[in-house]
Order: sequence, then structure tokens, then C-alpha cells
Amino acid sequence: MATSLHTTFCRVCEPSCGLLAEVTDQRVTRLLPDKEHPVTRGFACHKGLNFVDIHHDPDRLNQPLKRVSGRQEPGRFETLSWDSAVGEVAERIRALQQQYGPGAIAGYIGNPTAFNALGSQALENFFMSLGCFRMFTSGTQDCSNKFAGSEAVFGTSTLHPVPDLEHTHYALIFGENPKVSHMSFVSIANPMEKFRAARKRGAVIKFINPRRIESVTPATGDLVAIKPDTDLYLLAALLYELDAAKLFDENIIAQHGEHIDGLRAFIKPYSAEAVAEVTGIAAADIKQMALDFGRAPAACAHMSTGVNMGRQGTLCYWLLHMLSFVTGNLDRPGGNLYSLGFYPAAKAGRLKTPNIFFNSEFGELRLIRGALPGNLLPDLITTPTNPVKALIVLAGNPLLSVGGESRLREAFGHLELIVVLDLFRNATGEMADYLLPCTDMLERSDLNICGLGMQQQPFVQFTDAVVPAQHERKEEWWILNRLQQALGLPSLFDQGGEGSLYDRLNRMLRYAELSLDDVRNAPHQTVVLPPIPTGRFYADWLQTESKKVDCCPPLFDEALQRAHIIFAELQREDSQQLKLINLRTNYMHNSWYQNMTALKRPGQQFNPLHVSPQDAQRLQLQDEQAVTVRSPWGEIRAQVRIDDSLRQGTVAMSHGWGNQRTPGLSVAHQYPGTNVNELLPTGPGSYEKLSNQAFMTGIPLTISGLPPQAQTAS
Repeated sequence: MATSLHTTFCRVCEPSCGLLAEVTDQRVTRLLPDKEHPVTRGFACHKGLNFVDIHHDPDRLNQPLKRVSGRQEPGRFETLSWDSAVGEVAERIRALQQQYGPGAIAGYIGNPTAFNALGSQALENFFMSLGCFRMFTSGTQDCSNKFAGSEAVFGTSTLHPVPDLEHTHYALIFGENPKVSHMSFVSIANPMEKFRAARKRGAVIKFINPRRIESVTPATGDLVAIKPDTDLYLLAALLYELDAAKLFDENIIAQHGEHIDGLRAFIKPYSAEAVAEVTGIAAADIKQMALDFGRAPAACAHMSTGVNMGRQGTLCYWLLHMLSFVTGNLDRPGGNLYSLGFYPAAKAGRLKTPNIFFNSEFGELRLIRGALPGNLLPDLITTPTNPVKALIVLAGNPLLSVGGESRLREAFGHLELIVVLDLFRNATGEMADYLLPCTDMLERSDLNICGLGMQQQPFVQFTDAVVPAQHERKEEWWILNRLQQALGLPSLFDQGGEGSLYDRLNRMLRYAELSLDDVRNAPHQTVVLPPIPTGRFYADWLQTESKKVDCCPPLFDEALQRAHIIFAELQREDSQQLKLINLRTNYMHNSWYQNMTALKRPGQQFNPLHVSPQDAQRLQLQDEQAVTVRSPWGEIRAQVRIDDSLRQGTVAMSHGWGNQRTPGLSVAHQYPGTNVNELLPTGPGSYEKLSNQAFMTGIPLTISGLPPQAQTAS
């Protein structure tokens, strides 16, 4: 048997870690870290290394499938040829458009498409050619606030300055657990090594989080335990105290900022003393953090999903940008820098029109990078006015990732067509009319496009398919272009097939004076680009019309007034009110990893409700006790796990579970767990208007023990 090693890279999260695929007789036997990779240098986490289990999972979709049972019955499917599947799906799309108009077709795009260079460009072309304007993405579940925030402050949704951990003296990390997540909206291989190195040379690192996350150790940083969903007021207080101590850089503000008076007016009520009780952080500690940040030779800040998913994620991202800008740490070594990479993504994401809102039966709406609020999906299906009749899902699982599973299931019953393109028959796939099997990252060529503008060390890497696609799996670009062709729409297959497939990527690479062949032929198929430059941010990358950083965008006026109202509500809130946060673990990532046997080890076979010892004592709860958990929007049953990493008043639960009705994922079905998203709000008012970001953390709830007979049954 012939064994060989092939260079490739991981496409699970932003760092795009270099991998070596061991292949024996065209079968991948294992994945290894690429120790000679010029950037990631042998770092790879268990997500990438375990992907070989996904590649070989016996539950993978291998042929096109067609539903032969009713939508509300357990799914029964028959296999089809690709010609039949494409023809039937195209005919049903055409019929629905003719009967109901283009608004009848909607798309839902999952996170993995962001890591698929050819697939992401193909889906954009596909939905545009259909005239489809009802798009939903997983971004409105975890990060759309960042697109909205940067667009308002910098004039572009793709400008996200990254923390320069290698040179910083002081770092504030909000709502992020790098040891588990490896960070988002920043591409750093082995971020924990960066934190350890920074700490070793004397940098101060503060992790602001409602729980003592795994990232907090004496060697990596300290915990600042904050109450859930109050980060906006801590950020406002830090800015207030910086201004009071005259630590704003007035020269930078005068030269590069506008609307600074609006910022000062907003933070005026939020001194350290004013926010201490609401945030749960002592006023003296807040003041010291502000002084230390402002006086550091260089300081940086970053935030992630623990803040994004709250009620005011866009305003939080605004104030995070302000923290960097007004102290002179934006575009400063050791502060927050813009990573150009091989393509000027900042210019590509420039705001095209100032009139972003439009009227609808659900109030004023907007699009964020083309997407409507995911939380409105069931409403747009069941509305009597121009309802959605067909849903095309790419690499997503909205039934388990969007709030309100019960509402979604009921709404999906009204759809006349559901088409799912994926690796597996997940919970959403169980309700599909057609399942179209896709290749995985080892079966396709790719470019590390997701890290654009976010790499600490810019590089570009290409990978060929490590092995040929197994069975009848096809790449997303192929499926979508075949559908376009069958619909009589322009398609790559009408233009010579794959000949023009890489044209867009080559055009992007020309900005770095590269071609795809240059990258393909480089060692490790990787080209390392120049380090992040400073001194170009304001002149070259800032995209506001005035070429000034907008310190208080007029667009925020309504949200700022609401922020004051929410603060007053928090001041009046019962001191014993429990708040739910999402718990990231190494044993659950997304729908694909739900089915991995290696991650279902003892202690990780369901998702318990984590409760602090103080709250457990007050509520007379015992470890492993079965309880009912209620929010204003839903109810679940769960099992208690007493967890001393949580601050009092905070409970935590992992999402991605709830596969009681997903026989297509045999391992996940055996260990179904509980869909915590049943507790989340859905519909109008359940998302941040500025960004379409769903309200998913800081959820108020109550816990009650079940009667003995119910506990036995559970």
C-alpha cells in the first residue's frame, strides 16, 4: 500500500492551521499538524485533527435523496441520480416562482460556507440569479453586530482591527474563551501561546467574562467577573474614566475623528460608581482598568460571541472601537491593527447607501451583508402577505441554531419545498424534500479566504483536494451551477465549466501581485505576506465619506436611548435574577461535530445546566438533579451540574444539542441532549435592530426542581 503526505489546511475556524493529510491508497488515514508550515508552525487543535472522523463518518450523505414521506412524519427517503435531483428541484423552484413570485424562495447559509472559497462565491451568484432577496445566515446568530458596528464607525463592514498581542502591554478580552474557540474575527494560530508570551514579558491581560473560563490561568491572564449582558456599561465606564483622567488623545481625535461630543454625551451617566452594581464589578477596579489601559505604552481590546449575542452587541463593538481610537491605540504597534492580507477587504465592504432601513410588516428592517434577521424566518414563512414557500439551506442547521425550535418546526410545515446541501442529514435535513450530498474540506480545492483582514501574520494558502470525492458527493459550486443551468439561468457550465472557476480568486490575488499558480507552486502551497503595516489605516482603509472615524454615528440615536432604558431596568432588576449564557466546550462545535463518537466521552454525552454553588444552595438544587428551566419564551428540562467557575446569578448551557428527532445522525441521536435555544426569544423584537443580531445570552430564567416521578422518568 502506497502512503503519502499532502499539505492542506483546516477550514473549521479562522486561523486556517496548516495540516498534513496522510493518505493510503486514496484514503485519508489521519491528519497531522504541519510542523514546517511557515505561519502556523505545527499548531492545530482537536477540531481540525479530528476532521478525519467526519470525513469517514458512515452517516455522511453519499447520494441525492428525495423525501417520500410526509413532512411531519419520520423522514423516509429514496435515492436519485444527480440529473433527476437537479431537474426536479429546478422544476419545483420554477413553479413556485411562477405561482408566488421571487419572494417565495429564501436561503439559509451556515457558517462553513465562509470557509469555502468557491462555494461562497457560487451561492452569491446563485441567489442573485434567482432574484432571491430573502436571505438568512448564521451570522445573525453570532456576529452580525460586528458587521454593523464597523460599517457605522469605519464606513465598511469588513474593517475589524485585530489585537496586536505580540507587542501589547495591556489587553482587554471581552466575552471570549480563546483556549476553546481559538478566537473569532482574528486569525492567530495558537492564541494561548501569544497570551503566555505577552504575560511572560510583563503584559497585563484581563478576560472579562461571567465565568472563570479555561483561558484564565496565572500564565495567561486574570478574570474580571462581569454580570451577563452588561458589557456595554463597563465599556462606557472605562471611557468615562479615561476621559475624566484626561487620557483621551485629543490630537488623534481632532485629526481623525468626528462626533466626539456625541460619544461624551452617551458615556456621561456611566461613571465607575454608576455602573458598579449593574456590572457586578467594583468601581475601584473599573477605574484602575481604565487608568492602566490609558497609561500603557500600547493597549489593545477584542470581543467575541459572549458579547456579540447580547441585546446591544453593535453598541458594544462601537465602544470597543472607541476604546482603541480615543486612546491612540488604533493603528499603533501593540494596539489594534488592520491586517490587509492579500486583498483590500475594507474597500470591498464599503457602505453603498446611507438609507439602510426599509419598511415591512414587522417594522423597519435592514440587511446585514445581504441577510435578514434569522429570528424572523418563521414569521416570514407564516405571514399571510407574500410568504416564503421554499427554503434552500447550505451547510446550516437553523432548527437547532436559531432560537425557538418549536416555532421553526411549525413554520417549516408550511413550506412547499426544503432543499438541503450538506454533509449530513441533520435536524433540518430530516424535514427536507431533497438532500444534496456535498464534499468536505478534504475533497475539494480551496483558498484560505476567510481570514482576510483578520490575520495577525498575513498569508495566503491554497490546497488541492487531498482525495477524490467519495461516492456521488459534489462541491457546492457544482451543485448550484447545475441548478442554474437547469433553471435556464447563466451558469459556469455554459461558459466552459471549470475554466473560469478561479477567475475571481485570481483577480483578488493580483492585489498582492500573485496568481493562484504562484501560491499553488510555493512551499506548503503558502505565501507569507508582509507584516501588518501601521500608518495606513486612516488614509487607506477607513471608508467613511468624511474619511473620519465616526465616534457617535447618528444611526445609533434610537439604540442609545434604548441603552439608557435598559440600564434603568437593570438597576431595578431583582438581585437574585438568574441569567443564561452560552457555554463553549471542546466537545461541541457545530452540527457536523454533534455526530463524532470521540467527543461523546463519559461526562460529555449530554449538555447539563451549569449552576453556581451559591445559586444551587439558595434554590436547594443538587448535582445531577433534574429540573425545569423556564424563560419568558420557552421551557426545557435539564440536569444540574454545580459549577464553581460561574459567578453567582449566572447559569450556562451548551448549544448544538437536541437531536431527539435526528436519526440521520446516529451518534447524536443516541446522545441527543437538550436544545437550549428553546429558551430564546424569536420573532419581532427578539433581535438588535441595528444589526439583526439575535438575543442569545443574558436570558432571564427560573429553575424549579421536578417532582420525584418526573425525575425518575428523565
